[in-house]
Amino acid sequence: MLAAFSASLNTSDMRAARAPPTLEAMARRFAVAVLVSLAALALAGVASAREVVLRDAKGRTIRFDVRTDADVGWYAGLLRRAAHGNEIERVTVRIVDWDEIRTRCASYAAGCYTRQRGNRGTMVVPAGRSDDIAHTVVHEYGHHVDASRRHGGLDEPNGTPLWWKARGMAFLVGAQSVRDRYEVGWDRSIGEVFAEDYAFTNLKGRYKIRWLERPSPTVQQAILADLGLAEPPVIGNARPALKPVVITRQGTLGPNDRVSVDFGLLGPNRRVHLVGTLRGAGPGAGRVAVSCGSTFRARALSGGGPTSLVLPRMGPGDCEASIVNTGAQAGRFRFTVRLGLPPD
Repeated sequence: MLAAFSASLNTSDMRAARAPPTLEAMARRFAVAVLVSLAALALAGVASAREVVLRDAKGRTIRFDVRTDADVGWYAGLLRRAAHGNEIERVTVRIVDWDEIRTRCASYAAGCYTRQRGNRGTMVVPAGRSDDIAHTVVHEYGHHVDASRRHGGLDEPNGTPLWWKARGMAFLVGAQSVRDRYEVGWDRSIGEVFAEDYAFTNLKGRYKIRWLERPSPTVQQAILADLGLAEPPVIGNARPALKPVVITRQGTLGPNDRVSVDFGLLGPNRRVHLVGTLRGAGPGAGRVAVSCGSTFRARALSGGGPTSLVLPRMGPGDCEASIVNTGAQAGRFRFTVRLGLPPD
């Protein structure tokens, strides 16, 4: 940019030696030089993006929109090995740096997927080479598999037909444990459950849905069958394997001190189970309690042993559970709240 400015001054001096340029003219020429330089930088940025087209083992195209330095072959290898069908020809894998991930996806996201017209989609994934990035790439491709297979007239995203049955999603929808969007959190979205099940089916290892057991062999076979890569599994009527939510607090509780935890119940017919112990504060010196809406239950603690309090058929709504020391001296406490669907 400074070189362009110097060149413009020298040319002006040669053409009008007896009329040196005014400060206003110099400023105009400098502004033009700056604009030219910025335009050159912008064009260089556009030119750095490139399209790469590779193929899977059956000759189907895999399109990449590469916006930064990346080992495209590594990404292609992940997708070649991942279970897929003809839908792989209708996705573009955009590889960007982490700053662009935060711009295009979200500040907390590792990647994202956008469905487009014509049953096409775009995955945005970060540049690099690690187990975490491999999981992101396969997870986002799971969203493309989901978007490419509608079923039952259900709202998208909704996974694939046999997966829906094998995972017991109808039960989870009825229990209000999942949603078709993100109203109650990322890990309660049907689309994210499917994408995590798909990633686990292909990569094994990590699984980010904390409240649900990892997909069983039947669920994994259902995903492969939906892709035409396996025989349909035998699917029974068993309930999905849920993990109860367990909240634990422990420590020292002084006289008249109280420890409480807040939690929410997503749907009806939840079971709330409290277990509390308080040792060293004296016999009967304490109680546990829970309130959910207009419902309140409390129970005195026994002499040092665990005391249990169960509330069935609670929710939906916001709740609070607590333990209090009613004795004259401090004691050691342990307090556990277990939330689930009966029986959990």
